[in-house]
Amino acid sequence: MTRSPIQLDLPFDSVFAQNENPALWSPREIWVKLNQRMMASFGEDRRLDYKSARRVSFDEYATYLSMFSNTPEGGVIVYGADSHGRATGCAELSQSQINELERSHANLCPLAKPEFKRIPIIVSGTQDFAIAIYIPYIGRLVETNKGDAYTRYGDSKHKMSDEEKRDYRSTRQELSFELDIAAYKFPDDFDLRIVQDFCDAFRTKEGQPSWKNEEVLIDRYLLAKQGENLHPTNALVLLAAKDPRRTIPGCRVRIQRFGSDLEGVGSDYNPLRDKFIEGNVVRIVESSTELIRELNYDVTWLNPDGKFVTTPEYPQWAWFEALVNACVHRSYSFSGSEITVKFFPSRLEIESPGGFVPPVNETTIYHTRAARNHHFMDAMRVLGYVRMAREGTRRIRESMKEYGLPEPKFQQEVVHGVVVRVVLENDQKSRKRATDADVAAHFGVQTWRRLQDHEIQIAAYTFRNGQIQVSEAQKLTGRTWATSKKDLERLVRSGILEFVPGAYIRDSKAHYVLKKSADPALQPK
Repeated sequence: MTRSPIQLDLPFDSVFAQNENPALWSPREIWVKLNQRMMASFGEDRRLDYKSARRVSFDEYATYLSMFSNTPEGGVIVYGADSHGRATGCAELSQSQINELERSHANLCPLAKPEFKRIPIIVSGTQDFAIAIYIPYIGRLVETNKGDAYTRYGDSKHKMSDEEKRDYRSTRQELSFELDIAAYKFPDDFDLRIVQDFCDAFRTKEGQPSWKNEEVLIDRYLLAKQGENLHPTNALVLLAAKDPRRTIPGCRVRIQRFGSDLEGVGSDYNPLRDKFIEGNVVRIVESSTELIRELNYDVTWLNPDGKFVTTPEYPQWAWFEALVNACVHRSYSFSGSEITVKFFPSRLEIESPGGFVPPVNETTIYHTRAARNHHFMDAMRVLGYVRMAREGTRRIRESMKEYGLPEPKFQQEVVHGVVVRVVLENDQKSRKRATDADVAAHFGVQTWRRLQDHEIQIAAYTFRNGQIQVSEAQKLTGRTWATSKKDLERLVRSGILEFVPGAYIRDSKAHYVLKKSADPALQPK
């Protein structure tokens, strides 16, 4: 008898109920519901680890106590299974070893609060058990008895550096870097124009016209009053100090433009532009904005109506909001690490030291708010640089959408420490770098689309100036004289340029001009 399709689809032997999605279970839900059949269906991931009970390493156990205690939602360790969740049992453990496992956290990792239960299992036809340990997230830094702290990234265990531990404490409000008293003199070591602009803006927005500057700064936690003395906090140093890098070396932005989609290493590492922007954050944002605008090439592309449109590679509000967010929300505890802005042919990356501030992560960034540097962020908001966190990220997304570009990517990665990277992608397939839409119209769409960036540079220069020589092409593109000569000859063969020889061989007056268009209206003036 043939079984019906409906019968075939019924999950009579399913490990999980029909309406359950174990991929969405929290670590605690896994711990509560876990049984032997489920163990084989749960692979190791950020929530769960399996360990053999044949030889329990208490030093390793301590690192897991710290790691899951420091990871939002916590995690589960199961002793008595292999890495695939296949049951191996704990029968080899003595009662004293089990007792030690259940009480050792008090000495190995005192702030951890593990919970224990036994899971009945069958191993080779014999009754046995596994020990499941749920380790909840504590919300403050949890170190081992050796002073080490760990956290979880994906399915990997990561040992925190001293800078990462300080940043972790700061984001959990155990201590605040921005409120630390700074070794600066007020007002001598500060840009008083920025201070005045801030105080004026605060008085206007908050309706406090009679407040003196010092009263505003104290109220906003930018100055701390101790007796009769006023001491600047790190928040004021970031906002308005003349030389914040004296005590905060990472207070700068590095902006680079690369000619290929890989940075390269060693002799292959050769950015086209590479500049550091230093000073207080107000100055950094102003100066970085100018340079990024310069490096954000214009591109020409056909819009849905079939018309040429010339726009920057990336919308200003997208990269500006990403830059400001990086400056405001980065961890300044990572003293030697600066913010980096990297232009590649296919994308723009803005990378800031420090991870996401819980509960913000890659999936919640558009609708969850959290701040690492509350008072500094508020000061930048008063000056008009910062929107609320969710508004800034939404503005990045919406401005990319208006340009017909992919949605931005927000990623947390471990690269010599924890970083958050914002990636804005362009559309190389349909958009070519150009300086003038008339150039594209002059060549025709099909020819224009085939040109490489350096060829468009040469053609655009020739369009504007009437002619070009090899030495000019060399300076324009940064390529060698011989390569530039080949570039020009290739454009001649493509029907883009014409060669105008001099009176004799190697005449310095020899040059190239645009090949005449059939439409006189498209000839360069």
